[in-house]
Amino acid sequence: MTHSQTTLHPIWDEFPAIRKELQGVLDRIEANLDANDADVEAALIDMFSHGGKLLRPAFTILIGRFFPAEREPLLNLAATVEMLHTASLVHDDIIDDSPKRRHAESVQSRFGKDVAAYTGDYLFAVTFRTLADNTNDINVVRMATRYLERILSGELTQRTNHYKRDMTIANYEDQIAGKTAALFVLAANLGIAASHAPKDFADLATDFAYNVGMAFQILDDLLDYSADSTTLGKPTLNDVREGVYSAPLIIAMQDNEEIQTLLAKGATISDDEAVHLGELVRASGALAIAEDMAVAYTNTALERLSDMPEHESKPILLSISQTLLTRND
Repeated sequence: MTHSQTTLHPIWDEFPAIRKELQGVLDRIEANLDANDADVEAALIDMFSHGGKLLRPAFTILIGRFFPAEREPLLNLAATVEMLHTASLVHDDIIDDSPKRRHAESVQSRFGKDVAAYTGDYLFAVTFRTLADNTNDINVVRMATRYLERILSGELTQRTNHYKRDMTIANYEDQIAGKTAALFVLAANLGIAASHAPKDFADLATDFAYNVGMAFQILDDLLDYSADSTTLGKPTLNDVREGVYSAPLIIAMQDNEEIQTLLAKGATISDDEAVHLGELVRASGALAIAEDMAVAYTNTALERLSDMPEHESKPILLSISQTLLTRND
């Protein structure tokens, strides 16, 4: 594949060693992609040239480095996490008919849903080819397959919860545990597998990754109500029209007749009504409650991190986790 000239997110500027490794991850992704189709190739270049924070492959690398791991397999395993994540984003945008992704036109919007579907499917295939090429342990492949199933199960749970006006926070947490946290856990477990880390460390790292993933998704959902669409890079409150309810809305809609009336409009809710809905959610105090949820998950993650052995990865993981609490994109 033609080099994408990807610019790494500035979150890594203060960690040059990891920045170098993440550039290596992107190089390995590009080396593994050869779709033999001009449109799919163009879509792949477009997607990876607008790369995200690369948090998940960073987790694989940072957790894998606590114990001796061969660099090449570790970077390739980290690449599988980012390819899997990217494939899921491409498919999400097809389902949601989303025009934007990472502050740019989405693949399905720019190239059409057929090219986007092929692009997502191709990335899924390359993910598991790369995984199989970089481990001789069938248990690692089985583990990755189970987590893929959990991720897809989370997406199906979200679909089941569409327009569910009696949805609870427990429903929501179950949904994001599969949709988002499972991929962070997979990232951690691939690092664990590459370094053959002991079980006590594996348990700590797995729990750490799960809690970071939960906090990450809650904070992402908070941005729908605290940031405008320009800052966010996607239409604010678009999820409401799709029937996808997140923590702030779920908290606010309990026993609130005005919000329930607006939600009853489903996909026909107007722009003005969606704006008013956002105002009602903000006025309810729900954002502070949802933020407290994210803080609680983050604090649990940091407790698990503090129990891990001393290593140069620890302060980087600490910094990343704390940065997630103050991000605005």
